Amino acid sequence: MVAFIKTITLLLIASCLAMAALLVPAHIRSIDQSVIELAGANGTSVENKLWEEVNAAYIGPAQRIAAATQIEAPLLQARIVELLQKNPDFSLTGGPDRSFEDYLKSSVNSRRAAAVIPQLLPRVERAALSATLATSNNRNIAALLNIRDLTGLLRLHPASHAAGAPYDSGVLTLALLIEGGHFQPALAQQIGNLATLAASRNPDAVIACEDFVIGTLSLGRQLDYRSLASLAEMTKTLNDWSQMASLFRAQPERIDENFTALLFTQDPDGLYTYLAEHDETGNTDIDLALRNGSAAVSKLIDSDLPIYRPSTLPATILTTLAPYRPESFVAITLQQNALGKLLKFALLFLAGLAFAFAMGSAWRASIGNITTVSRTNPMVMARDILISLVVVLTIWTFFEPDILKSQETAPDNTPRIEFAVADSLSAIKSPVKAMQELNQVTLLVLALFFIIQLVIYSFGLIKLREISKQQLSADMKIKLLDNEENLFDFGLYVGLGGTVLSLILVAVGIVEASLMAAYASTLFGILFTAMLKVMHLRPYRRKLILEAGSNEAPSTLMKNIEL
Repeated sequence: MVAFIKTITLLLIASCLAMAALLVPAHIRSIDQSVIELAGANGTSVENKLWEEVNAAYIGPAQRIAAATQIEAPLLQARIVELLQKNPDFSLTGGPDRSFEDYLKSSVNSRRAAAVIPQLLPRVERAALSATLATSNNRNIAALLNIRDLTGLLRLHPASHAAGAPYDSGVLTLALLIEGGHFQPALAQQIGNLATLAASRNPDAVIACEDFVIGTLSLGRQLDYRSLASLAEMTKTLNDWSQMASLFRAQPERIDENFTALLFTQDPDGLYTYLAEHDETGNTDIDLALRNGSAAVSKLIDSDLPIYRPSTLPATILTTLAPYRPESFVAITLQQNALGKLLKFALLFLAGLAFAFAMGSAWRASIGNITTVSRTNPMVMARDILISLVVVLTIWTFFEPDILKSQETAPDNTPRIEFAVADSLSAIKSPVKAMQELNQVTLLVLALFFIIQLVIYSFGLIKLREISKQQLSADMKIKLLDNEENLFDFGLYVGLGGTVLSLILVAVGIVEASLMAAYASTLFGILFTAMLKVMHLRPYRRKLILEAGSNEAPSTLMKNIEL
């Protein structure tokens, strides 16, 4: 009865420790939603960010943020309506901007489109704007105006061509942004130098200018001027501008979401890379982070991980435990993800030790009064530690099965627009990356098989020690060894079973590991079984046979003397 109570108590302790470990929101290949939410709570809220934009009269950006985050704030909406009533032009400009407002005053055409490029497509509008910009003392603007009739373009036509309106509109938009001081001075200087090189018929500069103008067209045909200026203000390099344009071209249905994410993070390269690498879950994860504020989006992008989404059974368990999660666990994971994973591992390891002790207690009770090996025996301690590691791997992979899969996703055959640059980089880097991920998965499976074989090996050694400690004759011990023959071969059976199971899992796509890991299960089984039998069982059996023979020798000699 005491042993039963002890076993149940240890199992309860193991369960409590395992549940405590599951409350730690640390994962290997994903980031927990609670961490994202806490990061957002520690930063600027969406509503505060909206008020910042509205107080600056940036109507266009504010409306896009509200649409992307799906926030309903009646006071904010009332303030936006009030601003539009006082300044009707804000519906076209998206907010105050002296350069663009001066251009609007010189324009006589009625406009209905709020986006920048559609307003500049008419020839008369471009002529009026170019005349205004020609009076500027900014050398970079003069350099841009000099390439309006640039020759050597591959995809666009110069301004003098009948189809040159798009190119001319893009060049004038860039000049207008520089005139308004929205590009950083260093970047404006770089744009001016590039335009100067292109004007001198440098082929590389012509191509670069055309690409930059195409990026401006991609952004300007979707955004009002104030929103476009906000993107220009965060742009640090020419590549940032091109990456933002690629995002808007690839996802025309997500203009508000991508604009808001860019505004929150101020990191075009980070957002572009995140969406390119997580094309299946990236948009959904970004949307969730957007609703939690700018700090949440930055945390998600900096982590470069998808948000954790467990399957049905793990989700049910975690949802049940979530109300009992200490905020300190989330804070630890937010500050140091590695520390959170270490805490989770430690709790799972302790749970595994408690489980190993419970199994040991139950086993000792089941064999009755037979002398057992002390718990302080090194092999018993090694067995308990190895069982703990198996428990850690089992629970962790059950709740995060993605660690057994490669991060390379299968190609999607549905029609969609891809990131051209991202695809090129993926084509270059994917073999190395795939091999690295494959090695990680393979090593994890190899470690699991190795630990299982070590546990079985430890059980065999413990059984040998128990038989050797019993006060029995050599003949009886030999019979006990014969009785345990299946136990000594158990590692081989498990190895073969692991190989068959692994091949099945690989065939159906549940686990993405190399065949080497599957065959290694049998190899480990053969090696550990051979070690147990050749290095331990065979010498001990030989010793017992000699003892049995020496006990029989005197009696045989006496019989011969009597005869």
